[in-house]
Amino acid sequence: MKILKIISAGYVAGGAENGVVKINPYFRDKGHSIKILASDMGANKKHFHDYVFKSIGPHSPIKVLLFLFHPFSFLTLKKVLKEYKPDIVHLHTMTQITPSVLFLLKKYPTVMTLHGPETFLSKLLIWYLKPSHFKNDFYDKKNLTMLGKLTYVYFNYIQKTVYRFGLKNVDAFIAPSKYIQNLAQSDVSPIIHVPNFVEARQFHELTNNYNLLFVGRLEKMKGVEFLIQAMAFIIKAFPQATLTIIGDGSAKTALLNTVKDLQMDKYIQFIGWMENKELDTYYEKASIVVIPSFWPENFPTVCNEAMSIGRPVIGTNIGGIPEIIDDGVNGYLVEPQNPAQIAEKVCNLFLEGELLIKMGRNARKKAEVFSIEKHMEDVEAVYKGILNKYELKNCPNHK
Repeated sequence: MKILKIISAGYVAGGAENGVVKINPYFRDKGHSIKILASDMGANKKHFHDYVFKSIGPHSPIKVLLFLFHPFSFLTLKKVLKEYKPDIVHLHTMTQITPSVLFLLKKYPTVMTLHGPETFLSKLLIWYLKPSHFKNDFYDKKNLTMLGKLTYVYFNYIQKTVYRFGLKNVDAFIAPSKYIQNLAQSDVSPIIHVPNFVEARQFHELTNNYNLLFVGRLEKMKGVEFLIQAMAFIIKAFPQATLTIIGDGSAKTALLNTVKDLQMDKYIQFIGWMENKELDTYYEKASIVVIPSFWPENFPTVCNEAMSIGRPVIGTNIGGIPEIIDDGVNGYLVEPQNPAQIAEKVCNLFLEGELLIKMGRNARKKAEVFSIEKHMEDVEAVYKGILNKYELKNCPNHK
């Protein structure tokens, strides 16, 4: 097959981009051809795209119009379709792509992966908005600012109208989590559940060095402040405990100030952003990985990566996280925005060394369920199912 993948960012900005990069060699090994179309966002980053279009700038005076019809993504895709002639088109994150490109795909077998709260998913739109769109930074429609209300109306009623017509050209949708699958059903169909994969990492037997690890974007909804608050409880029982925070984002300064205010500078280390391949050393050094998001994660890559190396994960009971963490088996589930619960579970594992090691082994077993080979086979089956429908439709004897 000739596969064209389309994604907003052409560099590894998160789990969606990392997934595209990691799985492509496996498809190529099976004889498939893959090309990637992406925007030019992140000029200082290492890009992986084959075709590129100009991104919509955050301060563009006409971005309200561009998010309906982006001429650069539209014209570039039109040229790529003519030159590459793909057998199937696979859409990923749509922010920079915009709904305009969907109208070019009527005659092309097309699949879209629902990576998270896209603007056309009614029940998830609230999570697409920025913290600045809310009073007190709560993700609740009741707390929207005037700008937040206008943004919500624009996406839910204006842009979504364009999406409603354009999405008719998508033949199937892939949901990495059952959570996303269930919430998206009112907006798109058919939706096929295909869990994300974890690239197998070398298992390392766990030793309790009392180190917690967070990996991810430093944004308000990631809940890192609650993990930092939990550390204030943890170090009272385990003064040797440490927390390593890997990532970068708009909330970093506020988090640094919180650490300073709580006088925990010697317990908490900020590493900054790093390449995915460099994370293994930090996973190995960790006793427990924590995912404290109060934003509904779809199927977090960090959770799978940590488990693959053999680390139990404490994560919030929201989104797709409960589909990975088996509470009390390979980690613990806690309620969002609850530092006391995080501290309780961490202290329990620090006290019970044998339980900690057992959970680490169980975590590895769970990660093996989400193999990259299985994921590739499932996605390939979706492609073939769509192509078969097109072949039947174009068959002269088909009624």
